Amino acid sequence: MKAEEVHQQFSVECFNEVWMLLESDSRSREENRLMREMAHASLFHWLRREDCDPSNLSIGLWLVSRVHAVLGDGRASMMYALECISVSNDATLPAFFRGYACEAAARAAKTMKDSDAAGQYLAEALRCLVEVEGDEGAPLQADLDELANAAP
Repeated sequence: MKAEEVHQQFSVECFNEVWMLLESDSRSREENRLMREMAHASLFHWLRREDCDPSNLSIGLWLVSRVHAVLGDGRASMMYALECISVSNDATLPAFFRGYACEAAARAAKTMKDSDAAGQYLAEALRCLVEVEGDEGAPLQADLDELANAAP
């Protein structure tokens, strides 16, 4: 198998495995560790793919940020969220990507118990949501609603 094929396979497999673990109601300490490392592995393999574009990078950075937030590591989550915002803005990605980048930062700020920053990033994500066309905004809306209603 060629290196490009390996990167294609593992970027997707790791991403999908992380999603399955994120959706689990209960994870063991080992599953949390595995989820974190697979999120990083997915991003690594995307970075090695010839077809990686800014939207793929934005999604990969968002996923790593989300995993760190779920695991309670707000500082790491924020680091990846801010990089996600930068990539999304620099590439002038559609509002959906920019909205999710801000959602990641709001989630990271909430994890760090910084309600002011969380509110600012949430407001920016909502401004992006207005620009998202059709049903494409439904997942972002659901995540923003969940985040807005989460305990501080």
